[in-house]
Amino acid sequence: MKYFRLLKLVCIFLPLLNSCTKEVEVKPTIKHTFTFNNGNENWVSLFSDYPVGKETSYELEFTNTFLPVPLDQNIKALKITGNNHSDDLFSAVYHKFDNLQPNKTYSIVVSIDIASNALIGGAGIGGDPNLSIGVGGVNYLPANIIDNSNYYRPNFISKLQSGQSNEVFKVIGNIGVSSSFPTPYKIINRNNIDSPITVTTNSLGELWLMIATDSGYEGTTTLYYKSIDIKID
Repeated sequence: MKYFRLLKLVCIFLPLLNSCTKEVEVKPTIKHTFTFNNGNENWVSLFSDYPVGKETSYELEFTNTFLPVPLDQNIKALKITGNNHSDDLFSAVYHKFDNLQPNKTYSIVVSIDIASNALIGGAGIGGDPNLSIGVGGVNYLPANIIDNSNYYRPNFISKLQSGQSNEVFKVIGNIGVSSSFPTPYKIINRNNIDSPITVTTNSLGELWLMIATDSGYEGTTTLYYKSIDIKID
């Protein structure tokens, strides 16, 4: 009897013993750095909040190309650009992550280096050219729906145009680089290292990570994503 009492006490006070503990499942940390010298790396664009069929007049473009002058012309990036005639142009890049644990909530940190020539403190047409930029995610494919006004609308809610975070996007800063005009392109870093976002995967272990702007500035905004660092815990 004394032996069994002693063994019970050992199991209570020394839970590291293999015979007394259960294995704890640990979610592996996923880290990836995307650079774009060899292509898009499976990043895709999504433009929304504009009239159906007006892609040409809105000058929508998403391509893998070299950084603009005066930056290093030997380095490629993801270029995303649009001319915001509607005073409400949503522009995003997104990437699907799969083979994750189903129905699990992950903590995600994003750090991006982007080239921008947006003006700080400038008087914009309809709104400030110094747009908010946000990171976020959903567990379904980001896509457009068509509303009753024959406009494309995203199948999620963004408040980035107002500079606000919500359950989909967290604001991580603005895209402005200088208060002087004309503004040359400059590389800036934006990240949420101190404030991770959380995204819950679907039943297949999938999520879609997005980086986006939602413009109230009635002019052209062009960004070059030079690199994107992702950490998923």
